[in-house]
Amino acid sequence: MSRSLIRFFLLFLISTNTFADLKATDKPVLADTPAGYSQQRGYGISLRFSAHNLVGALQRDQSSTPSDSHAQAPEDSKIGKNANPAPAKKRPIRIAVLQVGSTVESSFSTDGLQQELVNDLNFLGGQAVVLSSDPHDREAGLEEAKEKGCDYAVFTTINAFKTASVGQKLGSVFNRGGLGGVGGSGQGRVELNAEVKVFQPDGATPLFDGDVNFRQNDADSTSKGLMKTEARNVMLQIKKLQERK
Repeated sequence: MSRSLIRFFLLFLISTNTFADLKATDKPVLADTPAGYSQQRGYGISLRFSAHNLVGALQRDQSSTPSDSHAQAPEDSKIGKNANPAPAKKRPIRIAVLQVGSTVESSFSTDGLQQELVNDLNFLGGQAVVLSSDPHDREAGLEEAKEKGCDYAVFTTINAFKTASVGQKLGSVFNRGGLGGVGGSGQGRVELNAEVKVFQPDGATPLFDGDVNFRQNDADSTSKGLMKTEARNVMLQIKKLQERK
């Protein structure tokens, strides 16, 4: 029985018993009362007995509550100890991306290619970080990558830019190994090649050094395709390095 219900019955019985006593005092005594006994109505005795029982029940209920809570506490702590901890979230690989350099004719612009490479690396699961250092100053770039807590640094230099008129075909693509990868249409009129080097911030020797190549029908599509190809190959090489650790 709940505490509130017990209290309600207790108050009700006490008040009813009091009212019964008051009525009993107004009634005439019908017979002599035996020695050692007092005159009371039968229902008055019954009410007093019930009230006494309810008081005892309420006291037992109150005394049992702390023991129940104490008994539950060890069970809760045992459950907490036995629960499996959540696996730690793996930190994404931070990759420093320097501005894309170029050694080709000035008619080809590298504006926006750094951000393209950053977006492509992020899309593939990396955490690319934009660096402002001169891409031709390797030491400055690696120092900035270290300051920003990067795991790797990517240096990209466009070293070939070929175009062909409508109907003409471009010759064989450049590829000296390392990263590799040729993308785009074989009939594309624009071809770009980039030298890609990936370093660790505290290393003087590149972890890998190679070329990527892409063909398409216009310079803008070719350069964007080249960055996607580079990002895919860089992430592939980095994952291979991570698996060896």
